[in-house]
Amino acid sequence: MPKQHILSVASIVIEDFEKAKKGNDYMGDVFVIYKVVTTVFEFDKGLQYGLKSSSGVWHRYSEFDLLYQYLLHTYPSHIIPPLPEKKLSANIWTKMTIDKFDSEYLEHRKIGLEKFLHRVGSHPILHSDDIFKAFLMKGEEWKEMADSTEFRTKNEGYIKGITASYQLKHCDPRFSELRTYADELEARINALLKVTQSIAAKNRQSYNYYKDFGKSFSDWSAIETTLAIPLQKIGHHLDNLEGAGNVLLLEEDVKFCENMREFANYSYSLRDFIRKYELLQYKIEVIQATIETKKAGLDALGNPEAVEDDAAGEVDRRPNIGNLFKQSAQQKETRRNKLLVELSEAEEQLGPALSELEQFLAEAEVEIELWKKEKFASLTHTLRIYAKLQLQHAQQGLQCWQAVKSAISPAGK
Repeated sequence: MPKQHILSVASIVIEDFEKAKKGNDYMGDVFVIYKVVTTVFEFDKGLQYGLKSSSGVWHRYSEFDLLYQYLLHTYPSHIIPPLPEKKLSANIWTKMTIDKFDSEYLEHRKIGLEKFLHRVGSHPILHSDDIFKAFLMKGEEWKEMADSTEFRTKNEGYIKGITASYQLKHCDPRFSELRTYADELEARINALLKVTQSIAAKNRQSYNYYKDFGKSFSDWSAIETTLAIPLQKIGHHLDNLEGAGNVLLLEEDVKFCENMREFANYSYSLRDFIRKYELLQYKIEVIQATIETKKAGLDALGNPEAVEDDAAGEVDRRPNIGNLFKQSAQQKETRRNKLLVELSEAEEQLGPALSELEQFLAEAEVEIELWKKEKFASLTHTLRIYAKLQLQHAQQGLQCWQAVKSAISPAGK
């Protein structure tokens, strides 16, 4: 029996959104908040997951982003589901920039945020996180709980140390391939969406033409007698085609385009996931470089016997400008002891770092396979939906013209 998760005992819905203002003054910042409603199907089962129904908690986008960052740092070996983009440059019908308070844009974002919660809620590991459950049930206090974990400090030093220009000496080919795939996935899906939106825009234009077409028949019927009723019927059927077609186009945007946008955004999640591997590998390479440097420093100082000979006065002491820059025996010994301590510390750090990377790779391999299966299931389902919607477009057109034919055909023909 497959392992259950939160979505097997409760529904998570973003029910509504509205504008809110920070502060009471006229100049206060205006932002959008989203109402997250969790409904537990059975009280006892909900308690097993530490979950209770909520009449609704309001969160702004930045809080969803905070939850994402918390999960990203707390579960390094897992692919965290993506958030929808904070800004959407254009909608399905136009290439004009959309106002951030545009209701259609906010509806798109609401759908994306709900998908994010569903992905987390159905993940075999993430769904049971206490901070995630607090997000579903609590208001502002959930942020205090998240901050108390100090998740931001994890890997902070290495995050600051590694830069985009840094090249790892060794990179697991699986992650190199995954990065290439993430880049190509984003590009291919965005290209697909661009074409899909162009087709949808032309279909919308065609349906609007059918509306004008229907009006032309209706206007014509006003000057006819025998033909009046058939012409009115034709106009009515064409009007219906326009209305039903635009409903299908909106459904296409929600059920197909939104799902495809989610997987385009998964490219960001995959890059974050790869980044976590790079941080661990970078940490090891820094330690290894430190070990090599300390060993080289010890080699440069020479062995202890050479230092003792120098202290006994067996080294040539004749005036020489080079001797002015040589370290004394005591200085060499102090330096040598310091290098030995630093070398020992670095060697002690290497073992745990290697173990951490080994554990990450084992868990990451499982996570990648899980994501591939979910991706295959989700995308094949989405493509089937798109095919079904195109069939419905064709069926509606066929039904319309069959009705038009019947309107102008003699009885029984």
